[in-house]
Amino acid sequence: RQEGRRPSITVYDLCSGHGLTGMLFAACNPPRSTSSSIPVRTVLVDRFEPQSHAVLKDCIAEVCPWIGDGTTGTDATRFVPSTLEDFFAQHTNKEDSTNNNNNNNNSDASVVISTHACGSLTDQVLEYAVQYQSAAIAVMPCCYTGTDKGAPYGVRRALGVSMSADVRRSFFLQDTGAYHVDFATIPKTITPMNRIIVAERRK
Repeated sequence: RQEGRRPSITVYDLCSGHGLTGMLFAACNPPRSTSSSIPVRTVLVDRFEPQSHAVLKDCIAEVCPWIGDGTTGTDATRFVPSTLEDFFAQHTNKEDSTNNNNNNNNSDASVVISTHACGSLTDQVLEYAVQYQSAAIAVMPCCYTGTDKGAPYGVRRALGVSMSADVRRSFFLQDTGAYHVDFATIPKTITPMNRIIVAERRK
C-alpha cells in the first residue's frame, strides 16, 4: 500500500432514506489520534436527499460532532443522491482507477448495510456487496411481494413468502463461498419487518 497511508473502513448505507442507520455507525466510531486506529467513514446512498437527513445529522452532531466536521480527513458521513445503478457504475469506475494507481490496496475494507430496501432493491444491494467483496453485510429486507421467486415451491408453501425470500438470499451469499451467513432480529416493537441477514467474509 502507499507509504504513510492508513487503512480505512467505509460503511455504505444503501437505500438509506434519511440515513439514520449509517450515521449511527459513524457516531459510534469517533476518530482517534493513535497510529493504530482505523478511520471509519459512512457513505449514504439514496435517490434523493430528504430534508430530514440534515435535521438528523445536526441532532447527532450535537453529541458526536465528528460525523460532519472533517476531523477524519474527510467528513465522517457523506450523502450521495443517486440510484443504485448509477452509484454502482460510478463506484466501479472509481475502484478501477484506484486499483490501477495504488496497486490494489487490500488494507481497506467496506461494510454494506441496508434498512428496508424495498423488494428487489435488497437483492441489488446484496449483489453489489458481493461484487465489491465487502468484509461484512447486514440487510433488513421489507416489501416481500414477488421476492420469493427462485425458491422451491415446497419451501414457499412451508415457510411463506418473506422467509422463503430470505432463505434464497442467504443461499445466494453462501454459494459465493466467501461468506458465513446468519439471521438476526431486532424487537418487533421497533418494526414487524425485523429480520436481518448478516454475512461476514470468511478469512
